Amino acid sequence: MRKPFFPAIKKSAENLQAFLGFRLDFVAEESVRVFHLSMSDFGQLLLLPPLLERLRTIAPNVQVEVSSITSNIEDELSEGLVDLAIGVSYPVKGHFFQQQLFDSTYVGLISKDYPAVDDVITREQYEAVKHLTIRNQTSGFNLVNKQLESLGIHRQFAANLSNYTYVATVLATTNYLMTTPVRVANVLIQQARLKKVKLPFELLPMKFMQHWHARQDLDPGNRWLRNLVANLQPIELAF
Repeated sequence: MRKPFFPAIKKSAENLQAFLGFRLDFVAEESVRVFHLSMSDFGQLLLLPPLLERLRTIAPNVQVEVSSITSNIEDELSEGLVDLAIGVSYPVKGHFFQQQLFDSTYVGLISKDYPAVDDVITREQYEAVKHLTIRNQTSGFNLVNKQLESLGIHRQFAANLSNYTYVATVLATTNYLMTTPVRVANVLIQQARLKKVKLPFELLPMKFMQHWHARQDLDPGNRWLRNLVANLQPIELAF
């Protein structure tokens, strides 16, 4: 009598599971898994707070380790060092997936105590004022600058910061202007006396994405995390 072949199938599945490095099921409320996330400044500002709050309620023992996105992100994803990258859109090579989470139009952000600029800034004012920028791997600075150059608009830079830690304070105590996604502006104006101003030109919206490698695509835990992130409502406290 031939032996059932089910044990062989089970063993093959276990071997595949071990090779791929993930379980064949994922129970969020029981999991103690640590997810490694690589997030842009935008991601940490807009999505990290609601993500942590959601994890607290539905998966209290799941942990996340968060790092900033660097130029090595594709290698880190392909090697399994990072489970999910969350940031602005960029071209991806084969074996990578991406999903758009949301987009955001751009506005100007400036101190409420700077009377020379009203709720709408003119092109002359935009080119005359000094600009504050975030110039790093994931800020979208180059995307904005290329669009401005195509319009024949050139900014005068007063300061280039590496992250958003002190942006609200710097803007509130200077006459500098920042061109930033409105979703980010809505968070920053809760931190200091800042106001949004309408720009005198149209910029393509910032597209905010999550990226992962093919090796993580079938991982039930990674799939659960991606669905969770995709359904988060980013912080946007202001009108």
